[in-house]
Amino acid sequence: MGGNALSIRACGLRRSLLRPVALALLMLASGPGAAPQYLSSALEPQSRVGIGQIGFTGRCVKPHNALLYLPPRPLCQVAGPQGAESRRVPKTFLDMKPAELAKQVPELKHLDSANSQDMLPMILQRVGATVADFFDNFSNTTCKERVISTVDTPLQTLTYRVEFNYLALVKPGTDKTRLQEYRTDSKGEQVKLRGIVVTAGFVTLAAYFHPNDQRGSRFRYLGRELVKGQSTYVLAFAQRPGVARQAGWVASDDKGTFVFAQGVAWVDPTSFRILRLRTDIQQPESDVGLQRETTEVEYSEVTFPRGGKTLWLPREVTVSGELNKYIFRNRHLYSDYRLFAVRSRIL
Repeated sequence: MGGNALSIRACGLRRSLLRPVALALLMLASGPGAAPQYLSSALEPQSRVGIGQIGFTGRCVKPHNALLYLPPRPLCQVAGPQGAESRRVPKTFLDMKPAELAKQVPELKHLDSANSQDMLPMILQRVGATVADFFDNFSNTTCKERVISTVDTPLQTLTYRVEFNYLALVKPGTDKTRLQEYRTDSKGEQVKLRGIVVTAGFVTLAAYFHPNDQRGSRFRYLGRELVKGQSTYVLAFAQRPGVARQAGWVASDDKGTFVFAQGVAWVDPTSFRILRLRTDIQQPESDVGLQRETTEVEYSEVTFPRGGKTLWLPREVTVSGELNKYIFRNRHLYSDYRLFAVRSRIL
């Protein structure tokens, strides 16, 4: 055969792991042991499973939100639904009064509300710089991931427990907020994501605050609050439909719609790192059966023994919501982070 062949060697994993994949964020089985079904896209293959059959795509988008996991490259050629840019958005976290917001986000019940927005530009600039630095200096990482998934159905409660080796790899290109993620078993074989509910994509959630993406959202400085005894700045955000560069495309059976995110971030006032992040969909999407979805991420500092590199990475993630009258909850626990070396050579 003519031309050069690229050989990739991954420390501790088999070469087959590195074949490109597009992960479906949520896959719901119709019952214990249900076999996965597969649908295809002309632009990016994505696996689907059973009832709900949720997959994600979008226009000029990137993978950020956990439930709204998108293909790992912009899909500018995909047209949006009619009226997507002018659709009316209901009241978001930014528009709620403190008491109303605390009811929607119980974590804010002890919030010391801000009297003005004077500090918002400074906080956004500093948080944006910290998030940009994270992605600029991100290295390929691997860790242990333990997932406990529960779905309440009209007939029974289904529980799924599984452990993976999780990898987050830098994707070549100018947009450093786009990472590739994989799950493998103990032998280094890529895992076919199946079970009750499967969610992914948490490492890149902070990209909502990246300087290149801030224009796609509205922001509000909510005030100060203690998080595990530490004082934090609290920010709310809501994506701007028609402006945001990232959006979720939810497809259920033969129907689909865009979904946009809102959320709250708790920020260290010294380092301007995001300590905790919560995201929600802005409105129910009844056409596809997605009534609600919340992702909550707890971050922690990880220092890698080799080289002394430090990154701020998810420690625990909870994803919960309601899909087609099914109540689901995933708890992801991450531990034993390590740097992951990928070496390539031309044969």
